[in-house]
Amino acid sequence: MDRPVLPDQQRFFSFLAKKVVYCRLCISIDSSLMRSFCLFIFCLLGTALIYAQGILGNSGQRLYDKGQEYLRRHNNEKAESCFLKSIKEAPQNIDAYTALSTLYCSQAQYAKAAGIFESAAQACPKCTHAFALPLATALCRAQQFDRAGEVLARWQKPAVLNPRIKQQYEQLRANIQFGKYAMAARHTDTPRNMGPMINSRYDEYFPSVSRDDSTLVFTRKTNGVDEDFYSARRDSCGGWFTARDMGTPPNSPQQEGAQMLSADGHYLFFMRCGNRSLNGWEAGGCDLYFSYTEKEGWSQPVPFGATINTPGYEGMPSLSSDNKELFFVSEREGGYGGKDIYVSRFADGLWQVPENLGPEINTPYDETAPFISPDNKTLYFTSNGHPGLGGNDVFFSRRRPGDKWEQPQNPGYPFNTAFDEVSACISSDGKKAYLASDRSGGEGGMDLYEVTLPEEARAEPFTYVHGVVYDSLDNTRVTYAQLEWLDAATGEPVYHYQSNRGDGSYMGAIALSRKYVLHTYRAGFLDRNDTLEFTQTNNLYPDTLNIALLPRDYRPPLYDTMILKVYFAKSTVAGSDSDKVLLQHLATPYIGREYTQYFINGYTDDSGSPVINDDLSFARARGVADWLREIGVPDEQIHVQGWADANPAAPNDSEPNRYLNRRVEVTLRKP
Repeated sequence: MDRPVLPDQQRFFSFLAKKVVYCRLCISIDSSLMRSFCLFIFCLLGTALIYAQGILGNSGQRLYDKGQEYLRRHNNEKAESCFLKSIKEAPQNIDAYTALSTLYCSQAQYAKAAGIFESAAQACPKCTHAFALPLATALCRAQQFDRAGEVLARWQKPAVLNPRIKQQYEQLRANIQFGKYAMAARHTDTPRNMGPMINSRYDEYFPSVSRDDSTLVFTRKTNGVDEDFYSARRDSCGGWFTARDMGTPPNSPQQEGAQMLSADGHYLFFMRCGNRSLNGWEAGGCDLYFSYTEKEGWSQPVPFGATINTPGYEGMPSLSSDNKELFFVSEREGGYGGKDIYVSRFADGLWQVPENLGPEINTPYDETAPFISPDNKTLYFTSNGHPGLGGNDVFFSRRRPGDKWEQPQNPGYPFNTAFDEVSACISSDGKKAYLASDRSGGEGGMDLYEVTLPEEARAEPFTYVHGVVYDSLDNTRVTYAQLEWLDAATGEPVYHYQSNRGDGSYMGAIALSRKYVLHTYRAGFLDRNDTLEFTQTNNLYPDTLNIALLPRDYRPPLYDTMILKVYFAKSTVAGSDSDKVLLQHLATPYIGREYTQYFINGYTDDSGSPVINDDLSFARARGVADWLREIGVPDEQIHVQGWADANPAAPNDSEPNRYLNRRVEVTLRKP
């Protein structure tokens, strides 16, 4: 027969539920604090019910209830006073200890919280072991690692632990061990608060800095509700002018945050939260968006497609310096627990299905705020699952051949602290970090800090290279030119950049002390190969490398032959059956010839947005390429490229002329 639940037990269970909810409300940014305190609640549950009956009706109940009312009104000072008086009136009232320790933890007063845990254990001798984990956690967050280790060592843990409790126990033990090591090791540079021009009484986080270190963009959460982008520029003395709202676009009545500015300054990647869709599943929660520069400013934000975004959480994007890899955070199914870091690669004009970075990076807890350095090898991110100083710490990991990641490393103290360090970005010279932390002594909650990176945490030496691609005959800019950097010794591709659609410019981050073959190609021009090597870092004032291309008809190579042009109706991607039959007839005699190559170049007219035209030109080219695959032409002999509205065959001033521009050109290259 089931035992009845007594009224006092019902009240205690209700109290526990309220505490968990309150704990969630206290934390506006991902933190291990909620998990640590909830662990305390559930450890307490088993023994505290023994004392629950009769305690809630004692003389301290009125003060306890009054304290809860003050909490609901966000009057923490009076709530603290009431809980302290309640404990004095009724020393065995576990509710008051629990509420007060929750309050102290929410204010990052971990030493005070530890004192309350110890007092509660004295008031409830049978609860001593139930308080061991929360007490050790609070001591760890208060950087009292020796005492935390002693408490954990005295804990008489059950022979069989709940898997969740065991996981948190092991993490806490690792944090204590690392904390002892970090405090004894050589300390890193002390982060410097960026001051009232940048920071406010609100939360500031997710910093990103321009390549020339002159513009800082970050997220500010006003009144604990509205997230928007703010930006600030350096003054002539090296300080910062007052940060200003970036306006709309990209800001909107929704929540925008975790922005990332591309190295060339043409793209802004960010997350937007509070999304909804008519059917309820195509969009939702937080999704990834991007804006690009227009003459009037930033374009209206464009969401990534369903390959990247899901109805769940996607956010905190970081784009590689060659614009080919997008790192971001997701809670999609198939991860290792909590939030995980994923990467999607850009190929054939599309962002590919994201891949989880694996157990070397991701843990059962939360990994957030990735930042891929311009060297494309060093990843910085935030985690509360790897051994750290408590809460969230910033870590870094190196990529090795085969896209394998090394074991993440913690930069140490005081770069990281027992408080929460929730996001970081690296300056263009790789020597300095901009960091968000709620450590004491700031202007408000989360503040932005500036700090010199330890040598061992810096990216590999690199330099920025920029320039324009132009027609060597008439000096006009060449857009959509492809710049492929190959290792001169092995021929392996290292970087791939593209000249900008608007002005033919490009910018890239190139590792030093390595010989490269730069292969530049573009439809309508002859290929060009250059051998290059860079030995000095020039990040604030990049090396200039302008590239001149010869039009293909100036000296047409004998081995390239245009064999077919396929035209398309407006907004369509399917060619005609007659074109398909003709192409397969022309290609059949060359099947099996090892050195035969096909170049499939897709184009659009000038209607539609740049994003739509890019996708459409690639889609048309891929469709024609599929015709060749159907008759057995191998993939390595087919080269697909979309050029959007570049290289028009006729002026886009009438529908007949636009039809001539909506085409795919098939070029045969043979010995």
